[in-house]
Amino acid sequence: MEPATSNASAGEKSQHVAVSLQQADQTASSSLVAAEDSESRIQQRRQQRKRRQNRGGSSSHRPLLSSGGDAAGAVFEGGRDEDLLNDFNESSSSDSDVDTERSFRVIRPVYTQQQFDEKHGGRLVRRPLLARLRDSAKKLVTCGAGSGRSDDGDGESGHNCSRAKTQLLGFLPFIGILKRYNIRDWLLADFISGLTVGIMHIPQGMAYAFLAELPPYIGLYTSFFPPLIYFFFGTSRQVSMGTVAIISLLVGGLVSKNFPATLGSAVGSFDNETTTAIASQQLTLDLNGNDSTVGSGSPFQWSSDPVSRNRVALACVTCLCVGLIQLAMGVLRLGFLTRYLSDPLISGFTMGVAIHVFSSQIKYVLGIEVPRRNGVFSLPLHYFDLLRNITETNFVTVGIAVVSIVILYVTKELVNPKVRKRIKAPLPIELLIVSLGTILSYFLDLKKNYNVKIVGTIPTGIPPPELPDFSILRASMAIEIVTIAIIAFSVCVSLAKIFGKKHNYEVAPSQELIAYGICNTVGSFFHCWPAGTSLSRSAVQDSMGGKTQVAALFSSTLLLLVLLFIGKYFESVPNCCLSAIIIVAIKGMLEQAKEAPVLWRLSPYDFWTWIVACLGVVFLAVDYGLILGLAFSVCSIIVRTQSPTSSMLGRIPDTDLYKNVLAYDDIELVDGVKIFRYEGSLYFACAENFRDSLYHKSGVHPRKMLLARRKLTEKYAKLAAKKLQKSPEVLKKEFSKLTDSERSEALKEFGLQWPPVPVDHVILDASTWGYIDYVGVRALNQTIQEYKEVGIRVYLANPKCGIRACLQRSDFYEKNEPDIIYVSVHDAVLAAQCEQREAAAKGGDTRAVAAVQAANLPVNQPAADDDGAREAAIETSAEDNADLKA
Repeated sequence: MEPATSNASAGEKSQHVAVSLQQADQTASSSLVAAEDSESRIQQRRQQRKRRQNRGGSSSHRPLLSSGGDAAGAVFEGGRDEDLLNDFNESSSSDSDVDTERSFRVIRPVYTQQQFDEKHGGRLVRRPLLARLRDSAKKLVTCGAGSGRSDDGDGESGHNCSRAKTQLLGFLPFIGILKRYNIRDWLLADFISGLTVGIMHIPQGMAYAFLAELPPYIGLYTSFFPPLIYFFFGTSRQVSMGTVAIISLLVGGLVSKNFPATLGSAVGSFDNETTTAIASQQLTLDLNGNDSTVGSGSPFQWSSDPVSRNRVALACVTCLCVGLIQLAMGVLRLGFLTRYLSDPLISGFTMGVAIHVFSSQIKYVLGIEVPRRNGVFSLPLHYFDLLRNITETNFVTVGIAVVSIVILYVTKELVNPKVRKRIKAPLPIELLIVSLGTILSYFLDLKKNYNVKIVGTIPTGIPPPELPDFSILRASMAIEIVTIAIIAFSVCVSLAKIFGKKHNYEVAPSQELIAYGICNTVGSFFHCWPAGTSLSRSAVQDSMGGKTQVAALFSSTLLLLVLLFIGKYFESVPNCCLSAIIIVAIKGMLEQAKEAPVLWRLSPYDFWTWIVACLGVVFLAVDYGLILGLAFSVCSIIVRTQSPTSSMLGRIPDTDLYKNVLAYDDIELVDGVKIFRYEGSLYFACAENFRDSLYHKSGVHPRKMLLARRKLTEKYAKLAAKKLQKSPEVLKKEFSKLTDSERSEALKEFGLQWPPVPVDHVILDASTWGYIDYVGVRALNQTIQEYKEVGIRVYLANPKCGIRACLQRSDFYEKNEPDIIYVSVHDAVLAAQCEQREAAAKGGDTRAVAAVQAANLPVNQPAADDDGAREAAIETSAEDNADLKA
């Protein structure tokens, strides 16, 4: 609470404005409302009140307690209370029309912030940083803390057991799901949705391995282990973990960029050019399935070839690092960091990645071989390589890909919507395409006869756990790994929240981080790349009626059967079929382009964030594009916060509402008062903008006024020195002691005019200020002092509790009185008008007299009660079409 003044001057700041009220009953000073039906009745009441004031009658007010329901608790101005009550009951009992304008009268004292806090027990509610950190530390205390205290008995033990149970259920959500699992209603739905999603995992896992620059069978491992682990730790019930296009592409970029360097450390005896050539050749051979030392259908075993081993090991160590980062973020509750990745940023980034994904599959559709480009301008160079090798196009591959794309698109867009209306399950068209492609490739021997690239060897069985090789990590991989971790979490949590909101359950972001971290950490030991949640599979799982993550158990069971028995039958799948699946699957990602026109209409800042992120990903690189988009987004926030909008306010006639003078036609300016609203926080970056905006829009620039006064003083001293035969310095001192009216008279003798002060008060509407810092307080003090030097008082209206707390901790109240802060703009305006009336009553300010006459205020009656404390009644009228009782 602001410091109180020791004398009675602070108590004298409550002013008379609309009516003169004598000693007010303290029990009736709270705001109470009386309703009137017509403007004529309001005018009649005002006239009656003026007549009573002129007769000098008592105008004390008190609450009226009436048996009439509508009038109960209403407060009226004193005088003939019974007549007022009867009039009110008559008006409230009349028929109400929906279009009738309701008017309200509020009678209460004018409050400074200090008076309001003292009367109503106000306090500055703020929690210091240390207190917040202490509370957060208490939440992290283990459930066993204090369990050794035996004096608390069973109560303490029961409390610790309850905390242990809560923490266990929070860390292992599947326990709570299984305890509430409805076998009769949920098991069949989870079984059907799980099998359907499992069928989708098979072709998508193999296809997205191309994006990750890994052999197709690695995608089956990434589709098996992460969903199984997420069942135990995840809080979302409908999302499907596994391979994701955007994450796979990021991993593929990291692998292809760093694979030659890590290969050199593994091979050792080759120079850089030889190592790069071997890496490029071996990568192409392995992805096309032409060579392998693992026999078809044989139990799983690693190849002795260091190239193949190193490439997969690089993806595994990336998966481990991503998992550890996500796990650490979850433990430290850092999920809030993803809030800085705005939706326009993610949308533009996703659009750019979708273009990369589409472009990466063109070479498989055309059946040509081009080197993988990395770094800046990799995508334009990739298209240059495609055009250079376009003559090597395999038309058999193109035909298979085009037919697959058409079948996939028609089935998903036209057939599946009709099928779902009958059986709810979509046709597993991806699996059908893979199966038909396998059959066609096997019996026609497409690889041998038409040089169609196929998947190649798929090992049988589950890979044994193996610790990733940290020796292949490079410092240059840090940014890419962190990018993968944050993007994966941001996309996955957003998807989980969508389904959580749809099905009315909460998704814990920090627990989701822990779940993703454990999935990727454990998966890295089984040769997986970083996993995430897929929108297409999650949507299918939800549409099939999946209730819980038990569906993931069924999908993982199906994938286990594929790994153990069926995988070898997919070795003849043409690569172009998998590319067709990817191209059709990213249709939803490419539709992000539809958001750009919407963003342009809503916010140009968000639109350009979308454009910068998208073009940065397309023309620079995926990681550079994200960094560029994030930097632009942060810069746009800085620009908007350091240059917020501001406006001058005027009063809506016969109300206490103050609005932007440029936004309304029916608005009036308060004579002698400038009301300024700065719609932003007041901190170091915008302190100068605040002061400049105030001076410019109010038209009252104290610095220019002071400069003009100094020049006039200098000129007067020179002219008067010749006439009065005095020193200019002496004349300056004498001139500075004169009042404004005396200075004006002195200047008239020399044909000069003293610049008048255009206003008496400047009111700062502080209700929109979010926070204020040291520089902001200093700028505010400086502004108040500059206006004070030219005879203008500055009031603050309705600052938030945090703002007042910061002012109290600073030297604000050492330089300013606490009574310049009011609870509302209207209170500040009434107090300013009262000061104008008092100045007019003294006859010392002709401009103040004109302002009082314009406001219809009595000039010759400066009312004051016996103690010196004064009150004012605020009369307002406002439109309200609602029911009177509301």
